[in-house]
Amino acid sequence: MTTTTSPTRLRKAWRVTVDGYDGENLYFAHTAGQARMICWRHMDCARGRIIEIHARRWRDRDQVLPDRDPIADTLSKEETGCLLHAFGVNEYEPWNAGYRGHFFTSSKNETMRALVDKGLMHPGKAPCWEDTNVYFHLTKSGKRVALSLAPLYGAR
Repeated sequence: MTTTTSPTRLRKAWRVTVDGYDGENLYFAHTAGQARMICWRHMDCARGRIIEIHARRWRDRDQVLPDRDPIADTLSKEETGCLLHAFGVNEYEPWNAGYRGHFFTSSKNETMRALVDKGLMHPGKAPCWEDTNVYFHLTKSGKRVALSLAPLYGAR
């Protein structure tokens, strides 16, 4: 007898259709009702009624996210914010995270230097003049930690 456990960080996908419109859209939400509301907010609300929006589970498109990485517990609030920003986490569409991998700021930024010391970022090549801005890039470890911190769903 085998038992399967569901992943603790599962981002549920929903196939959403609207009566009178062609096609379907993918939304990530905890429930079908939330997926319908996200769709409704993206529509011209004067033209659509919530009862005309249908959401069905799209399990093939679910996203399994890693559990919180232990390194994340060592980060300050500022370090966490910078790491997530560098990873491209958007509070309204966190499923798009990962499209970025850098943070542009002063080469002397203390928060970024702390992330470099922890092996989560590395500084880009500084220009020939002093006290300037540089790109800090996520390391492989930094991307893993950032993904483990990404929220499942948006703020709304």
